[in-house]
Amino acid sequence: MLKLIFEYNVAVEKQEEYLKATNDTIKPFWESKSCKSYSVWQVAENETGFVKEMLFADKSVMKECMALEEAGPIKEIFFSFAGDISRKTCIQKI
Repeated sequence: MLKLIFEYNVAVEKQEEYLKATNDTIKPFWESKSCKSYSVWQVAENETGFVKEMLFADKSVMKECMALEEAGPIKEIFFSFAGDISRKTCIQKI
């Protein structure tokens, strides 16, 4: 298994709209395209901090999914809300 972990910020005034877009559009899209799980968490100690986790079967599935042409507009929705983005790729060992 492979997990992508994104850490990013969403302005307080945009959070309600971001969460609605994620629930209505972003999450359903990725979970229909080989992403086994898509979850969003808000950082308890930071009112603008968020963490997003995406779980894939393996690296090749993740790369194929991320490269889909129809993923472009979905990524743009995310980038329209998120700033200061960092990404980690984790491979399950046990």
